[in-house]
Amino acid sequence: VLDMTQGDPFRLVLQFSMPLFCSNLLQQMYNLTDTALAGHLLGSAALAEIGATAALYGLIMNFAFGMNNGLALTVSRYFGAGDESGIRRAVGWMVTLSAAVSLVLTGCSLLGRDALLTVLQVPAQAWGGASAYLTVILLGIPLTMLYNMEAALLRAVGNSVTPLLFLLFSSVLNVGLDAAFMGPLGLGVRGAAIATVLAQGISAVLGVVYILRGYPELRFTPRQLGAATRRAVTSMFWAGLSMGLMSAIYNLGSVALQSSINALGSVYITAQTAARRLAELYFIPGGALGIGVATFSSQNLGAGRRSRIWQSVKAALAIYFVWWVFVMAFTFLLGGAAIRGITGSTDEVIISNALLYLKISAPVIPPMAVLVILRNMLQGIRHTVEPLLASGLELVGKVIFAVWLVPVRGYRAVCFCEPTTWVVCFVFILLAVWRCRGDLRDAEKI
Repeated sequence: VLDMTQGDPFRLVLQFSMPLFCSNLLQQMYNLTDTALAGHLLGSAALAEIGATAALYGLIMNFAFGMNNGLALTVSRYFGAGDESGIRRAVGWMVTLSAAVSLVLTGCSLLGRDALLTVLQVPAQAWGGASAYLTVILLGIPLTMLYNMEAALLRAVGNSVTPLLFLLFSSVLNVGLDAAFMGPLGLGVRGAAIATVLAQGISAVLGVVYILRGYPELRFTPRQLGAATRRAVTSMFWAGLSMGLMSAIYNLGSVALQSSINALGSVYITAQTAARRLAELYFIPGGALGIGVATFSSQNLGAGRRSRIWQSVKAALAIYFVWWVFVMAFTFLLGGAAIRGITGSTDEVIISNALLYLKISAPVIPPMAVLVILRNMLQGIRHTVEPLLASGLELVGKVIFAVWLVPVRGYRAVCFCEPTTWVVCFVFILLAVWRCRGDLRDAEKI
């Protein structure tokens, strides 16, 4: 348990975010391994089948991640205030709301599966594999939500190490199941999806056991659920939904963009799948530091120490800058070799287009870093509208590119899409924080 209301903000943010950074790094390394296994064991056609629905899978994962982190902010505030009964109430409603949302999301997604594949413009030759992969992923949504909820709950009380250990176990198990299901058992792309869901499910069950045994203060009873006011539950739900939608709206734009990429053909789907796997490695500190700043802000808000919040933002940006220097060097020196290793392909059209995506995106990471960290800071101090509007701007930008620019300019427009939207939203979020500067008390002006 890490109390972030006292001590050096830089050290606290780094201490909290490093295990989360390692978790995200491990997750992305797994994604790279998963992609490489599919490419090497099943070929580029199977990689295109998985990649055709990658944005939709990302939408589900990011919504689950965002929703649960938003719900957990209430737990963080009660923890910062030292209110144990409030913590138990918040945990009970976090479990209830997360379970309800997961069931609704699963049912609606399965009913609309074919429509989703149609909207994504999945090529006819990839339809069967993409449908099989997506069906299994959608059936696994409740396990995905449970897995993310446990990690968010532990981080809410300052424990970002244990979620890393569970993710390490899940990733190793996932790779082993991938190799078995796509190799000797011959389950193809469906096997890749089964491996992902099964590994998350086993980790989720182990997580329940760990929390019940190790954190008695997080247990709750139906009576404690009933003690919460309707206003408190509604506020908690909207905090969770806001962060979930913040991620989902962003990913809806990615779904629209994926649809336009799918229309370009399998070669570009494969190039985008490989490039995106590497790009997600580049973006890892944003998620880790963003949650660190949100948790720091929420705890200090609960403790009435708002003047510390802006210091955490500056610390997070300094850490991300160091990572960005490494990313730039890797992209321009080793990017091509990395793409070849991921895809197992010698097709220069695939390699060159994937590398183009990385070389255009990497230099524009700094404004994206500011955007992500400030969005999370605003969520931590209960300003939920501005981050949602920023995500809405990203959605609009991606839809504009997907509908009007990609069909005319091709894959090069795909490469410029996100950097352009980052810069626009960067300006918006700076203005939003400036308007909220009074809530940071003694923080420096932007």
